[in-house]
Amino acid sequence: MNLKKVFLFLAVFYSINSQAQLNILFIESDDQSNQAVGAYGNEAMITPNIDALAKEGTSFTAAYNMGCWSPAVCIPSRTMLIYGKYIWESQKINKQNAPKSLPEKLHDKGYYTYMTGKWHAMGKNAKEIFDETGSIQAGQLKTYNSPAGHITDITANEAVSFLNTYDKTKPFFAYVAFNAPHVPRQTEQKYYDLYPADEMVLPPSVINNTPLNTNVKYQYTNDPLQSKTMQQRVQQNNAMVTHMDNRIGDIIQALKDKGIYDNTIIVFTSDHGINFGENGVAGKVCLYEPSVTAPLIIKAPLAKPNTKIASRVYLQDVVPTLFDLLDLEMKEPTDFESLAPLLTYTGKARASIYLAMFDDQRGIISQNKKLIVYPKTGNLELYDLKNDPWETRNLIRKQKSKSTITSLLSKLKDWQLKTLDETDLTSIYAKYSL
Repeated sequence: MNLKKVFLFLAVFYSINSQAQLNILFIESDDQSNQAVGAYGNEAMITPNIDALAKEGTSFTAAYNMGCWSPAVCIPSRTMLIYGKYIWESQKINKQNAPKSLPEKLHDKGYYTYMTGKWHAMGKNAKEIFDETGSIQAGQLKTYNSPAGHITDITANEAVSFLNTYDKTKPFFAYVAFNAPHVPRQTEQKYYDLYPADEMVLPPSVINNTPLNTNVKYQYTNDPLQSKTMQQRVQQNNAMVTHMDNRIGDIIQALKDKGIYDNTIIVFTSDHGINFGENGVAGKVCLYEPSVTAPLIIKAPLAKPNTKIASRVYLQDVVPTLFDLLDLEMKEPTDFESLAPLLTYTGKARASIYLAMFDDQRGIISQNKKLIVYPKTGNLELYDLKNDPWETRNLIRKQKSKSTITSLLSKLKDWQLKTLDETDLTSIYAKYSL
């Protein structure tokens, strides 16, 4: 059955269903890497509710954030999500020129839009583009322990309250944006106790007592790198995630109690990941896999249960995907691509993924080969992600790698044109006769 026939079938099915239009629950965390989800392979993680969503839906295990122009990587990621523009066009968005946002587009299609939690995007503020908002949290909290309670609990409680009291005939789009597990990593002791710091197993790309990676500008630890410090941070991070997962369970239960769970598309994602020492980086302003990827889980009619898709996609591709899943026309242009062809096995993912951080890091991935370019130093790194997923072996000096490097640089050059990337890579391209 091709994609058009699938959509036609769904349109007919829901036209005869008394609850024809699906609701949308969109849950987003902050700084949560793939390593902080049990369903993504980390058996030490306690995330039963996120794992249950993965079991009932489709997980994209290689979903990327395109990059950043700010050390607060969440700003570019969320701006791209809300407005649908690639990184360098998103950087230009302000309150005056902001294109139509995701909630505004859904509002125009008959949705009632609601948000609670973290707002950290360019353009208009949340109250201007959502029909209703709960507590809007800052992008960088000074503390999670507010007079009204823990911020994770406030966000979850408000989401539950919205679902419990919602009585409109319109379907809803509920955007629940947790600050967790972003710093400061504060939660209850019972969650820390689940993850003894000295038992935290770090990846092979974390090497104790080594100098920090000098190619990465923003580092959030002392030099040299200390594994013990990274273990403590992983403990805190994981504890925050488990606290959040517990409250996600309450939100899911509210859907079930109201009898609308099966009539609600659920998306769980994060804005990007984070490095805890991998490749000598403590932070998220880098192009290594722990930082540039994040979980993306979709529970929807076209999302096959308990399925993992390893095709490389962008996190922000979820937005046009929602419109396809709902059989809604998106009149406003978007730079991102629907994942519906991947969900229905009727199409392929992009041939390459472009990555960029400021004007000092560029990356390109194609056919499991990843090239990182540092324009200011001329340094290059090449990894085989299939055989070396933790990026421990730089293949750049291998003689047989030259053709791969040339091919990847050619794709990077094309992406620079496509994204209006003005960073000068002339000398690097010239070195490889491009």
